[in-house]
Amino acid sequence: MIDYKRLIKYAMPYKGRFVLAMLCMGIYSAVAGLLVYLSKQIMDGVFINEDPSVAKYNLICLCLIMPLIYVVKGVADYGRCYFLNYVSQNAIKDLRQDLCYKLISLSHGFYVRNTSSKIMSRLTNDINALQDALVKVPPTVLRDSLIIVGMIGGLFYLHWKYAFVIVVVLPVLGLPLVQFARKLRKASKDSMVQISEIYTSLQEILSGFSVIKSFCREKHEEKRFAVNNKDYYNVQQRIVRVDARTTPVMEALSMTGVAVVLWFGGKDVINGVWTLGDFTAFILAITQMYQPIKNFAQLNSTIQKATSGSERVFEILDEKVEIFDAPDAKKLDTFSKNIVYRNVSFEYEKEKPILKNINIDIEKGQTVAFVGSSGSGKSTIANLILRFYDVNSGEILVDGINIKNLTLESLRDKIGVVSQDVFLFNDTIKYNIAYGKLDATDEEIEAAAKAANAHKFISKMPDGYNTLIGERGMKLSGGEKQRIAIARAMLKNPPILVLDEATSALDSESEKLVQEAIETLMKNRTVILIAHRLSTVKNADKIIVIDKGTVAETGKHQELLDKNGIYAKLYNLK
Repeated sequence: MIDYKRLIKYAMPYKGRFVLAMLCMGIYSAVAGLLVYLSKQIMDGVFINEDPSVAKYNLICLCLIMPLIYVVKGVADYGRCYFLNYVSQNAIKDLRQDLCYKLISLSHGFYVRNTSSKIMSRLTNDINALQDALVKVPPTVLRDSLIIVGMIGGLFYLHWKYAFVIVVVLPVLGLPLVQFARKLRKASKDSMVQISEIYTSLQEILSGFSVIKSFCREKHEEKRFAVNNKDYYNVQQRIVRVDARTTPVMEALSMTGVAVVLWFGGKDVINGVWTLGDFTAFILAITQMYQPIKNFAQLNSTIQKATSGSERVFEILDEKVEIFDAPDAKKLDTFSKNIVYRNVSFEYEKEKPILKNINIDIEKGQTVAFVGSSGSGKSTIANLILRFYDVNSGEILVDGINIKNLTLESLRDKIGVVSQDVFLFNDTIKYNIAYGKLDATDEEIEAAAKAANAHKFISKMPDGYNTLIGERGMKLSGGEKQRIAIARAMLKNPPILVLDEATSALDSESEKLVQEAIETLMKNRTVILIAHRLSTVKNADKIIVIDKGTVAETGKHQELLDKNGIYAKLYNLK
């Protein structure tokens, strides 16, 4: 079921308006009951009254009262709708905000395990299902429940025996709803999963369009998407079939009870046992109950979709943050000595070690390059200093302090990262550079761009620094994106720099400009260089060769070549 206990927490700040909504619903239900009573007065006091003058007087009074009653009913219904929607919409807004906070706080591993498209499905499709339920279900259930209770009271007042028949039929109406609910819940959950597969397929088409077109795989992608689309259609049809059966079954059972009352009640009116006004009011009360019961049946699908959606939404909110500040974490104010990896071992999956007993000492101001074959663990070393993951054993020290005892913000604030896979926001060039220092002045941004060899091409853009660069910087070349990323790192001005082969896959001219920018960025910093092309590490103060998760060789470029070991073999392969 929907976790209403947790949702109530989000509604509590708006309890004042919820009370007003309840008051409006009470007035609405009371007016609905009054209309049933007035129907009795119309029949007995006007149409079958033997005194014409009294009948005329009653008619005048009723004609004056009826419009007023409907005005009150309309105002009460508006208040009910407005206040409950206010509470529901604000609860969802706060829930969505908490989801955003949670996603930002979650560790790197969560995003490795979950695709962005499936996360987006929960933030959009599942939240929308939950919002739909919160907007529709509480107002309808509370209002219609009060109406049903009020009408049942009126039925017992008019004729307790016939009222008992109706009350016996009502629980019977719930039996098929329970069965339909089970089927809808299963289908709704399958629907949520399948729509996330559609999101994944669409995201891959949008992100990989250049690959799709270059390999002429448009037809292949159409067919692949068609499979997911058809699966989603089939699930939706299951929901439609169950949902479509609900109303007819409910109507048939409801009308069975009405028919019984109509038969016996009609005979009592004919025999003079019951007045026409009582009978009319009784039937009207039953019909007033019918629409709320029908509403309950129609809400079944909405509730089951929301149930599935709430489970998936709260799964994210319940996700444990793997990397967090220790209770007594210290702030790293400055970096002044060294970075030490002491007996560090790490594995992403159990029994599959990536790093084994690594011991590394990086002095302040040194450029230390890590080389090795693909999958040897080079990038993992950089991920660990950033605390994207925590080591399984051993420790990493910055200025003699275990990084687990430093606040994440102060640690990462001292580290700048430039990788070959540059991420830029769908915003202006200025915004992307300023991301390194959000309060930077225009002069500081321009100075960073000049230092990164980016100012020249930026000045030629249509709107200069205010040019929008598209999703992931699609309007820029690879070299231009790299220089924007370097300018962003320069503006941050960190004492420690992680470079993950930022010149990879660039043309000669772009590589020259980027390499010049990187050399400027590296000055007076401690640099951890993850090298894929060994030509970029010749001038490193120390080169560390990682092989199968261990430190295999350490030394300068020429020293390692002279050893004629792993490094020499890798270098000669270039």
